Amino acid sequence: MANLNINSAFDQKRDVPDSGVSYFRPTYVKGLDGIRGVLMVVVLLTHLEFLGPNVGFIAVDCFFVLSGFLITWLLMTEWNDSHTINLKDFYYRRALRLLPVLFAMLAAFALYTCLANPPARVARDFYYIFEAVFYFTNWGQIFGLGERLNFLAQTWSLSIEEQFYILWPPILLLLLRRTESKKSLLWWTILATLCVAFLRAVYVEFDSPAWSSYWRLGRGLDTRADSLLTGCAAGMVLSGKFMPRRRWLEWALFFGAAISIIGLVWLARQYLFDPWMYCVGWFLASLFTVIVIVYLVYSPKGILHWMLEFRPLVYIGIISYGLYVWHFPIFRIFKTHNSGHWRVIAVLVSVAITLASYYLVERPCLRLKKQFYRMGKPAKPAAARALCPADS
Repeated sequence: MANLNINSAFDQKRDVPDSGVSYFRPTYVKGLDGIRGVLMVVVLLTHLEFLGPNVGFIAVDCFFVLSGFLITWLLMTEWNDSHTINLKDFYYRRALRLLPVLFAMLAAFALYTCLANPPARVARDFYYIFEAVFYFTNWGQIFGLGERLNFLAQTWSLSIEEQFYILWPPILLLLLRRTESKKSLLWWTILATLCVAFLRAVYVEFDSPAWSSYWRLGRGLDTRADSLLTGCAAGMVLSGKFMPRRRWLEWALFFGAAISIIGLVWLARQYLFDPWMYCVGWFLASLFTVIVIVYLVYSPKGILHWMLEFRPLVYIGIISYGLYVWHFPIFRIFKTHNSGHWRVIAVLVSVAITLASYYLVERPCLRLKKQFYRMGKPAKPAAARALCPADS
């Protein structure tokens, strides 16, 4: 697939004008799938108990930023092309992207629990399936409705994303219709992001058991939306051509991305339940992630692109959604039954099922998904083809 069509512009030893560049149009960037691959490996190692919980938490935070960025980049491009956003098509695309694999996993888990567990356990597992189907897992964990670390506990992040997908597109469409200034819309988005981060800090300082607990702050859409909104703001910046094509800015982003990667590693080594992480660390993780994303999209090839475009990483990124959905219940099942070398067996089974799911379920649905792009004539086929693998 084609990468961003900006390489030739940087062959010239001077700043280039903004006219005629296409970096703001959605185009497949291998490095973004490479990021997914890295994050997915981190999540797997965390659930295999080789890494601490804070490392996996930061990885999921990065996933949120990437999701908000890609969704907004697509929606803003659709608005730029047609001055509208077809919400029905958007939700069709989301359903085809998310539901088939999730339903396949839930059906397999329902079969497993019916065959392996007593009726009382089956009843509880079916409640967790109900939470996952209706994307309510995060709130179930917040309110302590059953075991917080049940076999489907990983669907908490999918629930937050889906709740955001339901709210953000109509809000964005309303705001776009109410203002002609995309810069104003960008600043309102940044303000909303800062407000979420600030309110989370207020909740911690308020020190109420309901608000200062990890489950409430870490699982609530209202307390985690700053990660998604940070990505949304970056999507607005790139789709609106707010960043001029300048060499100094390319180098600034390069050094910013390098510092951000170091910052993410440092944050991952902090104590997850430290109030400082709630107040500042989570927001910094989102900021660091968005700098890396913008650098990958804005800049031509570089050492970071080379590292993140490593084929195995890109491939893991492409199948990361299915791997995220399938791996956790499989890990828990093998760990629960105390199989010898359960980690090796669990990883092999997870990868095998994920690959079968990807080729038999995901790819056919991704082909159908292309029918529901209603961007303008210049962008419709290219955007549909290019973004399917990286579309969150």
